[in-house]
Amino acid sequence: MPFDWADAGSRLLKAEIAREGVTLAKLALRLQALGVDETEASLKNKLYRGTFGVPFFMQCMAALDAESVNVASVIAEDVPRGADLDHAVAGQDKAGSPSRA
Repeated sequence: MPFDWADAGSRLLKAEIAREGVTLAKLALRLQALGVDETEASLKNKLYRGTFGVPFFMQCMAALDAESVNVASVIAEDVPRGADLDHAVAGQDKAGSPSRA
């Protein structure tokens, strides 16, 4: 089963919200103060689906006053990382297609 990146992103944001001890209603108000049009209900939906991009994540981190996050805490140990990924792409050309001999 492939790793669920959307779920990992959602878990990471949920962990930061919990660590700050902020309710979704309070986070929505803080985001609104940043000019982000969110409600408690829209936050619940985004967190449930994991459907949000990096700009929204960064806005949430600013609203939570988070300076850093532990990405490794939500990525499964069996997911290859860093230089381990070099081996996975060694047989592909620059366009990402398998190279032909």
